[in-house]
Amino acid sequence: MKLSKFKVSVSIFLILAIVSSSFAQSKQKINKKQLAEQVKSEFLHAWNGYKKYAWGHDDLKPLSKSYKDWYGQTLLMTPVDSLDTLILLGFKQEADTTRQLITENLSFDKDIYVQNFEITIRLLGGLLSSY
Repeated sequence: MKLSKFKVSVSIFLILAIVSSSFAQSKQKINKKQLAEQVKSEFLHAWNGYKKYAWGHDDLKPLSKSYKDWYGQTLLMTPVDSLDTLILLGFKQEADTTRQLITENLSFDKDIYVQNFEITIRLLGGLLSSY
């Protein structure tokens, strides 16, 4: 009986060793500067799509190249949610234009029902992090 437990234990150990070694990552040198530039480029591509097709609205619908306002009228969800990212990525001119859009057009003087979670994370969170 002890021999069979030993064989099972050794078998499990060998299987785990083989599986874990197959998932081990190779040590590759990562060019952080190049990766950062790629991230900035991809963000700017998405942002330019939003500006072209949905500027001043809540969301871009990329397949139809149109927009969606979550509650029938805009709350500027994407601009508010993206402002801190624009600032952190160093897109000063884009951030200034977005900040101007928000300060001139965002109003909470609306009698509408909203999804509390989305409003909290996207609008309150975006405004706080941009501040």
